[in-house]
Amino acid sequence: MKHDDIDPRSCLAEIDEKEKPLCALSDRIWEYAETAFEEFQSAEALAAFLERDGFSVERGAYGIPTAFTGTFGTDGPRIGILGEFDALSGLNQTSGATRKESENPGANGHGCGHNLLGVGSVAAALAVKKYIQSGFPGTVVYYGCPGEEGGSGKAFMARSGAFSNLDCALAWHPSALNMVYQNTSLANFQLQYTFHGVSAHAAGSPEMGRSALDALELMNVGINFLREHMLEKARVHYAITNTGGYSPNVVQNLAKGIYLVRAPKQGQALELSKRVEKIAAGAALMTETTVEHRLLKSCANMISNRVMEQVLYDSMRELGTPKYSPEEYGLARRYADTAPAGADRGYTDAVEERLDPENQKFLLNKKSDPFYDFIVPYEPMHLVCVEAGSTDVGDVSWMCPTVQLYAATWAPGTPGHSWQVVSQGKSSHAHKGMLFAGKALALTAMRLLRDPGLLERAGEEHRLALKGQTYIPIPGEIHPVPLGSVK
Repeated sequence: MKHDDIDPRSCLAEIDEKEKPLCALSDRIWEYAETAFEEFQSAEALAAFLERDGFSVERGAYGIPTAFTGTFGTDGPRIGILGEFDALSGLNQTSGATRKESENPGANGHGCGHNLLGVGSVAAALAVKKYIQSGFPGTVVYYGCPGEEGGSGKAFMARSGAFSNLDCALAWHPSALNMVYQNTSLANFQLQYTFHGVSAHAAGSPEMGRSALDALELMNVGINFLREHMLEKARVHYAITNTGGYSPNVVQNLAKGIYLVRAPKQGQALELSKRVEKIAAGAALMTETTVEHRLLKSCANMISNRVMEQVLYDSMRELGTPKYSPEEYGLARRYADTAPAGADRGYTDAVEERLDPENQKFLLNKKSDPFYDFIVPYEPMHLVCVEAGSTDVGDVSWMCPTVQLYAATWAPGTPGHSWQVVSQGKSSHAHKGMLFAGKALALTAMRLLRDPGLLERAGEEHRLALKGQTYIPIPGEIHPVPLGSVK
């Protein structure tokens, strides 16, 4: 059989044949619900699944215990498929419940759907492997990427050489919508600030004390004034992780906070983080305390690639969206009814603003649907939309041409990082979205392998996009920090 005679869609049957074990694997990772750089069970479950299917697996890849790669093939173009599997702290929720309830309050939960994300990418890798086995030259590499939530695992991996030898990388993310669109994410720097003061009796000898907590509070006041003078898309978030104790009659001699500084480009985020550093120094000066800071992680803005976006969109259109039962539509409606007042039912301004009037009308007519079982039209734009969030997929996009799709796995109006996402994580409609994403990624990869000209054009666009820009890697002395250890 000639290479051109191999029908890429025939290889997608590999996903259908392994639907049950794939869904079971996703549900198991939902149960593990492990946070950044502590995903030992989740990483092992995914790695072992790939290994049993004939992939060459490297555990502890790039010096990170919960990172791994699964490789199949030895020649031809190298295509990477990105998988995530970390959960969020404090979002434990009863599976399938249409109200907020927890069997283990305060425990972790998959509030961003990464149990689906990691397994959907495994499904894609299995189908591409089948294509290569059919006689088409190429190599597929599954990247098990830990710590996306607040850890920038891919940025640490990129610093150690990951992704740079790929011809392209493919990714996806759970959503309320099925779409691929030209967008970029915010770059960020995450830093921990620690103030040191002097303890004293707050009533008997207050003049002897120097409050670290006062300094931290003044830092936040200063940042509030800074917000008026930042770029419109820039953001500064914070979490106070140590207040120095709970005795009000003692002047607190220690206070800690974590600050996440975001901006559309890495250089802008770095500049803004230096302004935050000056505010911290000023707060220490005002309170006669001392302050130290350390970088925890950073991630880059996403570099869009129109060539690959078009191939991915065409693949999604050819597949068509999954079919849902009346029961699934009914359940989605009940989840949608839990959406907070004013929720936009899954539509972001970035999506609506970039569409032409006819497509906007199409979307508006769909807003009352119980589930978004359609594909948002793709329209290449001269100006790339900037999203308010961040992702370490951005760091991958600086290493090689990268594209990401969104697949509907939860009901319209479902807020990200919410109990509703966790609750729907094991549902049949979530499984269908996950498998659809795997097929779309696989079909895209096979088309790229089949037509080297597409990869060449994607590579040229990538080179032009990076011209005049400089990637800022995480410094070598900074190491991944498990979420639970940052206090």
